[in-house]
Amino acid sequence: MLRWLRAGIEANLDRHQILYPWWVPLASHLGQVGSVVVALVLRDALWPLDPLLLCLPLVMVSPLVQFTTNRWLPWWLDAAGSVLAAALLLSRPADGVLDLAPVLLGLATAEITARDGVREGLSVAAIGQVVLIWAALGPGLAGAPLYTFELLLGFVIGAMLLWQMRALIAERKAREQAWERATTAERERIAREIHDLVAHSLSISLLQVTGARRALRDVAEAASAAETAEAVAEVDAALADAEQVGRRAMADIRRAVSAMADGSSQRHALPGAADIAALVRELAAAGLAVEYDEQGDPRSLPDAAGLGLYRIAQESLANVVKHGDGTAPVRVRLSVTGARARLQVSNPLPAGRPRPDGLGSGLAGMQARAAQLGARLDAGPAGGDWVVDVRLGAGRPGATLPCGRTLGRMETA
Repeated sequence: MLRWLRAGIEANLDRHQILYPWWVPLASHLGQVGSVVVALVLRDALWPLDPLLLCLPLVMVSPLVQFTTNRWLPWWLDAAGSVLAAALLLSRPADGVLDLAPVLLGLATAEITARDGVREGLSVAAIGQVVLIWAALGPGLAGAPLYTFELLLGFVIGAMLLWQMRALIAERKAREQAWERATTAERERIAREIHDLVAHSLSISLLQVTGARRALRDVAEAASAAETAEAVAEVDAALADAEQVGRRAMADIRRAVSAMADGSSQRHALPGAADIAALVRELAAAGLAVEYDEQGDPRSLPDAAGLGLYRIAQESLANVVKHGDGTAPVRVRLSVTGARARLQVSNPLPAGRPRPDGLGSGLAGMQARAAQLGARLDAGPAGGDWVVDVRLGAGRPGATLPCGRTLGRMETA
């Protein structure tokens, strides 16, 4: 029985977004019933035909309707039973003892204030005060100022509960919003990681496929069996390298997606600025003409800064492969001095091709990483080259373009 009653109360509270425990409204109504019973005993109203016995169903009808049918009565109808019961009891004041009938008014005021709001609670308190004044002037209720204080106390308790509930709702809402912001930020971070992984892997694969195509062309032009066998071996090696890169990329993407879905139980070391040299060597081995110059110790940079520079270099080189002609040399320079670092990636703009229109997302991702590092990012054409210049720890943080265009509207070449 208690479990069924509790389930009904909790369902009703949840439906109307009221965060009180189930026993709070139950205790309020039981307190009102108890006050009526004591008030009846004080008045010797125990014989079956005494009209004061109507006070019991008056205070019980509202909770029975709400707890058993999951209905939500309006505040004025919910408080009507308690106010009428108190008025009926006060029409026959108890002689020479402290009366508990006015407690009904205080409990009703507290309940309506806590459940429906301050204005509704004040309305019930005002009606209760009118009943007390009538009982003092008419039937002769003694101690009316004390009972007025009970009304005020009931209103204060109800207002405190209401404030506490609203503060709890605001806190929960703030937590939900913070969780949504954190989830969105994490998804964006993982999306950038996946984008960088895919772009880098596809860039190397494109270089390998380009080398395989050239080797196939050599097979067609080969004049001897030895030259043909050598060209076929080059094709096989290029395709094998492309396959390995693809498999490695798929494994990295699975780890990233798994971390986004349910967290990863394994931890893998993230690349840093010191790994840019290995990145350049990998692309050079795949056939990209690239020059690398490193000054200082990249390992002295913080992990977050090193990862950001690595991803920017990775994205810049990937865009060189996608938009460049593959023959002009790419220059990568990294200089580290204490907490300062500067990364430059430049490549000649392909002749006869339109300049980038900014439809891609590479530069936007680099902008986000530079903003996280507090670095300055300049990207755009300069002297026939496309230059990506990242300065960490120098100048005003931000992202600008030498040509004055908006960062999000351009893409690396």
